[in-house]
Amino acid sequence: MLPTLTTLQQRKPYLYSPDWLCPQCNSAPEDLNHLWTCPYILPELNPCLTHRSEVIKFRDSCLSSFLSLKSLDNSFRTDFFALDCWNYEAPSSSCLWLTRGLLPVHLTAFLNQYFPLSVIYKIISPLLNDFRPVC
Repeated sequence: MLPTLTTLQQRKPYLYSPDWLCPQCNSAPEDLNHLWTCPYILPELNPCLTHRSEVIKFRDSCLSSFLSLKSLDNSFRTDFFALDCWNYEAPSSSCLWLTRGLLPVHLTAFLNQYFPLSVIYKIISPLLNDFRPVC
């Protein structure tokens, strides 16, 4: 576990005040998710930006794979692209999960409206393996 300020505050509350915020931006608690979204952390350290090409490749591969299974209306494509796990510019927790090779719940829920879970996992599992580990 990374020694973020929040972690240190939990381990040794007598040394680290719970009122202290991120020393870089001083606007939010410094926890693991904040490390990847803090505007003062170098953009190269943000896994969503670092893995931008992999996120795009995964998104496009998923879309083409699912569209090849059956005919779907245009709203499927529009709604699929609107999912926040594809937004690497202002990363959500879903984007962070994806860059770690984990399947966001809302992506599964969206796809499950059109396909059974067995089909979803059969298509997505090999594609997730293409992500490089962040650490």
